[in-house]
Order: sequence, then structure tokens, then C-alpha cells
Amino acid sequence: MKLLPSIASSNQLQIQSEIDRIAQWTHLHIDVEDGNFTPNITFGMKTVSAICEYAKNMIIDVHLMTTDPCFWLEQLAEKPIHAISAHIEALPFPMQFINRAHELGMKAGLALNIKSSGLETEAFWDLADYLLVMTSEPDCAGEKLYRPALDKAIFLAWKLPSTIELYADGGLTFEALQELCQAGAAGAVLGRLVFSSENPLQTLIDLSGC
Repeated sequence: MKLLPSIASSNQLQIQSEIDRIAQWTHLHIDVEDGNFTPNITFGMKTVSAICEYAKNMIIDVHLMTTDPCFWLEQLAEKPIHAISAHIEALPFPMQFINRAHELGMKAGLALNIKSSGLETEAFWDLADYLLVMTSEPDCAGEKLYRPALDKAIFLAWKLPSTIELYADGGLTFEALQELCQAGAAGAVLGRLVFSSENPLQTLIDLSGC
């Protein structure tokens, strides 16, 4: 199972050093939050560009937590980005996002907030490359793993056809990773679990054995 360390959960005053701590890892995950679709603001385009340039030897994916995902596509296509996902809740026409991302040379994913069942994405399973299922959300309670959301991710991992991958994101624990792996999930986004440790790279290596 692929593990995607989320740089948004690192020390924001030391982003370059934080990337250095996991430089030998294969993947890097960037959350772009606009302060509108989500309460938080993470990175603007200048910072995303700097991260992509510095981590250009890593496989980078971007998670758009924004109200207008298509607005970001053209700009992000200029960066060394492998895959990009946007929320089904913010896409009136998901096919437009998926097809344009593909045209620009990126894999396309559909992300799901906890309130979405996942079945509203079923019409697009033949088009999208992956689903990104949120297992926590801005809840004013620490954004911990929410068990019903994990159960949904596990259900979708079993249900999805082999042509589309399942990733989970949010408050994941070692035990949750084991359950996801057993269900056939393709990967997981890890933030605090990785960057709160003394040795993030070793943590990733240890967790990759789930």
C-alpha cells in the first residue's frame, strides 16, 4: 500500500527541512485549501511551485480542497505533478475536471468528504483514476479518525472495480492502515502520524509493512 506523507502537516516554518527528512521516500502529498471550501488556508501557488521544484524527484500528488478546482488545473499542470484530486462536492460537472486533468497529463481523482456516501461517484468510476476518501474533517475536535468514515473507505475499497484505486486520508492510525490494506486500498495519506515523529522517514518505512 502506498503511503503519501502530507506536507501540510509538517512544521510550516521549516518546509524545506521537513522535505529533507523524507527525501528518500517516493511520494509527497500537497493539500491546497482555499479558506472557502475548507476553513483553513494552506498553500498558494508560489509555495506549491517551490515545494514541487524542491521535491521534483518525488512523485507528487495534489489534493484540491477548493471551491473551484478547475481554476487550479492549468497552473498546476506546469508543475511536476503526477496526480490531482478534487472534491465531488465542489464539482458540478466532474467529467470536466477528470478529462481536463487527463489532457494536461495528470491522473485524476475524486475526493469525498465524510458527508458524501461515495456512491455519487459511481457514474465516474470508469473515468477517474482514484477516489480519495476523507476519514476526518475540520470538526473543532482535533480532526481525529472518524470510525464510520473509515468503514466507508473499507466498503469502497472492496466495491470498486480494479480500474480505480482507493486512498484514505485523515487521522489514520496503524490499526486503520492494517484494515485498509486488508480491504485492498491502494494507499493512504498520512500527516501528523508521520511528521509528529522524531524520524518521519523511519516511520514511513515501518508503516509500509502494514
